[in-house]
Amino acid sequence: MSDIRRHQEAALDGLDPQQRRAVLAPRGPVCILAGAGTGKTRTITRRVAHLVTTGHVRGDQVLAVTFTARAAGELRMRLAGLGVTDAGTGPVQARTFHSAALRTLSFFWPRVYGEEPWQLLDGQFRAVAQAVRRVGMDPSTETIRDVLTEIGWAKSSLLTPDTYAEHAISSGRDLPAPAPEVARAFRAYEDLKVSGPVRMLDFDDLLTHMAELIEEVPAIAEEFRDRYRCFVVDEFQDVTPAQQRLLTAWLGRRDDLTVVGDVNQTIYSFAGADPDYLLGFADRYPEATVVRLESDYRSTPQVVDLANAVIGAGSGRFRSAGLTLRGMRPPGPDPVLTEYPDEDAEAEAVAGSIADLVHGGLDPSEIAVLYRVNAQSERIEAALDEVGIGYRLKGGEGFFDRPVIRRAMSAIDRLVDGTDEAGAEAHSALTDPTDLVRVIRGALEPLGLSAAEPSGTQARETWDALTALVGLAEEIATTETRPGLLPVVAGLRARASARHAPDQRGVTLASFHAAKGLEWDAVFLLGVHEGSLPISHAINAGPDAIEEERRLLYVGITRAREHLSVSWSRSRRAGGRATRRPSRFLDPVRPAPAPAGARRASEAPEKGLCRGCGERLTGAMHRALGLCPECSVEVDTGLFERLRDWRKETSDRIGKPAYTVFTNDTLAQIARERPTDTRALGRIGGIGAHKLGEYGDDVLRLIRQG
Repeated sequence: MSDIRRHQEAALDGLDPQQRRAVLAPRGPVCILAGAGTGKTRTITRRVAHLVTTGHVRGDQVLAVTFTARAAGELRMRLAGLGVTDAGTGPVQARTFHSAALRTLSFFWPRVYGEEPWQLLDGQFRAVAQAVRRVGMDPSTETIRDVLTEIGWAKSSLLTPDTYAEHAISSGRDLPAPAPEVARAFRAYEDLKVSGPVRMLDFDDLLTHMAELIEEVPAIAEEFRDRYRCFVVDEFQDVTPAQQRLLTAWLGRRDDLTVVGDVNQTIYSFAGADPDYLLGFADRYPEATVVRLESDYRSTPQVVDLANAVIGAGSGRFRSAGLTLRGMRPPGPDPVLTEYPDEDAEAEAVAGSIADLVHGGLDPSEIAVLYRVNAQSERIEAALDEVGIGYRLKGGEGFFDRPVIRRAMSAIDRLVDGTDEAGAEAHSALTDPTDLVRVIRGALEPLGLSAAEPSGTQARETWDALTALVGLAEEIATTETRPGLLPVVAGLRARASARHAPDQRGVTLASFHAAKGLEWDAVFLLGVHEGSLPISHAINAGPDAIEEERRLLYVGITRAREHLSVSWSRSRRAGGRATRRPSRFLDPVRPAPAPAGARRASEAPEKGLCRGCGERLTGAMHRALGLCPECSVEVDTGLFERLRDWRKETSDRIGKPAYTVFTNDTLAQIARERPTDTRALGRIGGIGAHKLGEYGDDVLRLIRQG
């Protein structure tokens, strides 16, 4: 059998009927609507291989574009494996939009501009910072990053400094400053790029300049279109107006175009992605072949059913255009939806479940924990450290390694080393946890911890991280037996120093956005409650933003092959007011749940008040319990005190803060429920598998002592 014949057969081997139809579609416009796990990369690479090996097009006449270098590399690897080369002509080109534009612009530039030099801008942040200062805006890092984001969105949307403000306002952009101010910074940035001896272009300029050359110079258009005759675009739901303009210029009047995408995975509208190009493909090309890939080979039917239920409850134009997946794998375990009393209990339980999977033989690298914002990573980092499971963070740094947290820890240190006058006074005079937390908040206000959530993506990310740090300080202040600020700061430092080095073979921790395109055997979705998913600013932005949050959850669900856990907590901290409710997106699939570790008196109106009746608490023990004497009659206070003494001895012995052993709330539950065996003890909130094995015998012995 000849090599060509073998490659032709290989291109069709193992395809299902829908994939085969997409591969065999004639040259011309083809739209492949490919759901999560349906084999889209396999299908488009097989289609290219089929076109090349059957002689429809030479390999070097095909340009495949996608959005990340990793995805482009995957396309090249698979195409090479399919033998998609043509003797003397070279392989198919598989690149990102920006890489393809840079390559062709570098080639054609001298034809138009002669010897006039240009250079790709190195240090866009510095240039934007200079522009921000030039127009008198707040020069904070957060503002500069937000302006940089807005410039990127504007260019992706084909907006200029003159048209930016109007569109930013009408689009409801989350801005760091009034739109006209951002527009002035945009203009100053553009002026800076052309003010030197060499014209500077940023990455977004590559797209517009290359499109302009093809649109305005017929000789360049003719040469380019003769070179590339067939185009493939991956993740077409994420195409921006600037990318579509370039693609249109590449094509000219031709229609030899294959696109693949999934409107259910449209999660980058904030960056300029416009799913209308995918939704309207058949209108633009009435003769197009449209193929729907809905057989999911990644996830079990149980995971697929949950994903379908979540996305199927959506509204608007996406609902009718979306795909309904069919799970093709053998059945697996049902997804687990769990409510926890607080974030620590949630993280500890998830870490315990991960430890069980790892001890059962699952490779940690096949497990992921996903969350909406990076500030949510701290508790699961701590919980995984506690059970001895390594982890790595994708698309971010560990909580205590982030620059804003390092700056915050330095500011808190100054409160206790005498360099901050107010802090030194607070250290010597304050013992009440509420007052201690107030002092810490005051120290962090200059770093971005405003009283209310700020506008601007970067400012809000900073605010989220600082708020999480204050939450940790409050927990330590509440559980610490020694008075004063110094033990609280020491507890924060202990928590930071306890972090393990990143483990490349460990559990992946990532945001939902960073997880797109990836998959794992087991996935844990944390913090799936209102205000987190959908995130609060999306709720305020309206229906379209909320529906994008739904699609974000759908992306998270469909990352799981077999094991899926979805969880949320009723409050941020142990003993806090239970004000959270699970995400509205879970309404179609969520039974009426009982909180993990049922708690009869767990809601506190505010700090320092009884969770049962709201009366002001007096006495160290009752403040620790969160219950007044009358409301604590069901709690064995003697046992509670013995448990606290044991916790103190244990924390001293292992060199970790007391709250990392058990929180006050967990001790109160034990003292109320008085479990008599390991099974009953494991049902207490905040006691995962690891802590049950580590401390269970000690706790049960204390209970039996009477």
